[in-house]
Amino acid sequence: MEAVSAKVTSQTPARTMARLCNHFKHRVNVVRDGDHALVEFPNASLRMDATEHEIQLHLQAEDAATIERLEGVVSKHLKQVAAPEELKVEWTGAHPRAT
Repeated sequence: MEAVSAKVTSQTPARTMARLCNHFKHRVNVVRDGDHALVEFPNASLRMDATEHEIQLHLQAEDAATIERLEGVVSKHLKQVAAPEELKVEWTGAHPRAT
């Protein structure tokens, strides 16, 4: 199992996380409980926690290729739902990637 994580500073972390959940729920299973969420992709999962000033992301997948692909997918859609706020997503872990 491969894993990476990111802490994304946001002016409205809970709202941004909720918007990302709503975006993903049209294609994959999403479970959200207040400031916590789990997104279940095929062969991967994304856990999100919204705190006062940031969104904590924890991405797990069966292989490095899936991690790399989903780092890009999650980063892209997170930035889209946060607009006009500009977010910087820096992944850390086995296969970190800044987007």
